[in-house]
Amino acid sequence: MTKLRHSIAFRLFAVTFAAMLLFVGILLLALAGGFSSFYERQQKKDIASDLNKIRDRYANAAQLFPGKGGFPPYFGQFEDEYSATLALVTLQGGLTQIMIGGGGAPASGAGAQSVPLKIGNRDSASVFVLPKGPNMDRAERLGTALESWRQDAGAFSGVMRDGKTLVYRADTGGGAAGALLIAVTALTADGAGNGQVLFALSSLQPVTHASSVFRDLSLYVFAFAFVVVGLLAVGYAALVTRPLRRLNGIAGRLASLDFSTRSGWKRKDEIGELSRTFDFLADNLQGTLAELTSANEKLKRDIENEKRLERMRREFVAGVSHELKTPLSLIGGYAEGLRDNIGSGAKREKYAEVILEETRRMASIVGDMLDLSQLESGRYSLKREAFDVAELLNEAADRAEAYAAGSGKGVRVNVRLPEPPAKPPRAYADRLRIGQVLTNLATNAVRHAAEGGAIEFSAAPEGGRWTIYVRNDGEPIPEEELTRIWGQFYRIDRSRSRDSGGTGIGLAIVRQILELHGSRYGVRNEPGGVVFAFTLQTADGDAGVRNEERTG
Repeated sequence: MTKLRHSIAFRLFAVTFAAMLLFVGILLLALAGGFSSFYERQQKKDIASDLNKIRDRYANAAQLFPGKGGFPPYFGQFEDEYSATLALVTLQGGLTQIMIGGGGAPASGAGAQSVPLKIGNRDSASVFVLPKGPNMDRAERLGTALESWRQDAGAFSGVMRDGKTLVYRADTGGGAAGALLIAVTALTADGAGNGQVLFALSSLQPVTHASSVFRDLSLYVFAFAFVVVGLLAVGYAALVTRPLRRLNGIAGRLASLDFSTRSGWKRKDEIGELSRTFDFLADNLQGTLAELTSANEKLKRDIENEKRLERMRREFVAGVSHELKTPLSLIGGYAEGLRDNIGSGAKREKYAEVILEETRRMASIVGDMLDLSQLESGRYSLKREAFDVAELLNEAADRAEAYAAGSGKGVRVNVRLPEPPAKPPRAYADRLRIGQVLTNLATNAVRHAAEGGAIEFSAAPEGGRWTIYVRNDGEPIPEEELTRIWGQFYRIDRSRSRDSGGTGIGLAIVRQILELHGSRYGVRNEPGGVVFAFTLQTADGDAGVRNEERTG
């Protein structure tokens, strides 16, 4: 309720309702209070105008037809129109003769009678000439009004001496029933108060009653206006605030970073201009937000890449420090022995051989680390080409046999390919790097193979790709270690000697090379051994792209 009370719609409704209701109330009060006076002023104006016309017409007729008496028909029309009593009054000395008609019927000398008028407790010096009929009440009212006019020196002088047509209000007592309009205009006047005048008497009682009825009616009109104005104010407030509520909804969406809504209005007013401004703002914010999102995503990637490179650098330094510490210590120790001439003959040769072996080991570690750093940086360019898979496997097997022979484990090396092949198995990849993958896997297989066990290289086509397998007999890899062996400097058995444990970099290099090729790779335990596998894209039908280079 509080929110509604403070809303624009409620305020607009309240202001509109109050203003319109106040206007209607003031208008009704003004009409009710001013109706009588307005009617009276208008009645005076109209009576004066029509009485002048009657006077002029009657005077012209008297000149054309002298001696013709009686009331002409237009006297009756005047009486009917204004609910008035019209009389011809002749003033001569102290004698007043008054002749009135019968509701429009002309009076003739034969059909009329002279009646003395008694006003109050005295006899008036007035003689009425009345037509036949019940006109005594009219005569008495007319006589009273006539006496009132004659006693008003200003009004009497204005008509009889100045020739004015006067219409004024006279109260004869009795409240609203006694309110009268007296209209007098001179037909003839000698300037001394003698002459003939047209005297009209109109009651204001009907308009007074009508004004009272109008005031009562105003209450019903005001009640009706209260309902109608309320409904109109509600509709007006809703009509004006509806676009504002919609624009407020759009603004709320903009505040929540939802720029998909548009008003689409074609209005030419201020609301239409505001709507177009909102749409323009939404378009700009949407474009800016998209740019910011894109820049933010790029920045996140750059930051993550920098973090990864920094982590790689730290790991590289830590790994190199760890791996080079032992050979450097050995080289230093044996070099000091040679410098100090410790031993002679075969012993000195052994010292020199150890120094050379550790130097080769260090060179191998540094080479592997450089390869890994180059691959992980993402800037290495693969040189893809089509090559014979069987040939590459046989080369890897030869290297494995040479390495196995040096290990003294009596390990056998086998190569198994599909028999008989429909055509030579060919793959499309960086042959040098895939050869490095097979060499590292073969070295790892010989290192972990059981005494007198076997190593097997095989390939099989699967769904448009070649899958290469390297299997060795030996102990399985613990399940929790299967996903961790691809990391740098990671050894499953940390108690292994330096001669049998390797540097822990080979499988990390394998992972980087295969990911650059988009290959799937993995390792699983089998009964009696472990199998490493990876996929290569087949070269069949790819002659048009064999010279392509791709940067990983």
